[in-house]
Amino acid sequence: MDTERLQERIADYLKALDQLVKAAQQPKDEFLRDSVIQRFEFTHEIAWKMLKLRLEAEDVFVRTPRETLQAALQAGLIDDGNAWSDLQKMRNLTSHTYNEQLADDVYAYVTEHAVTLFRQLAEKATSWQTTT
Repeated sequence: MDTERLQERIADYLKALDQLVKAAQQPKDEFLRDSVIQRFEFTHEIAWKMLKLRLEAEDVFVRTPRETLQAALQAGLIDDGNAWSDLQKMRNLTSHTYNEQLADDVYAYVTEHAVTLFRQLAEKATSWQTTT
């Protein structure tokens, strides 16, 4: 397992989450909504790849985001499998946000639920920086 690579991915994740939080705290308009959705996509992408690297450190090898989330739940890296499954489903919908109502729904989900899940993961990831 490449510890340096995991540390870099954790740093990237924390930065992506910080940018998502900053965007989500701004007054909403159409442009900002779309920005939050894009930042959600970035943060999700880095999150599952970071989890994948952390699992590899424990000799668990996965390929897809879904496999990664399942293995991360079993390994105790994430706590609420249903919430992360919902997050994954919402991420899969982001390619359809040309639909205004769907874009509003994704934005609301991100600001009301996803940021909290990402913050919980950030706390765990920060502890990995000192233990790997």
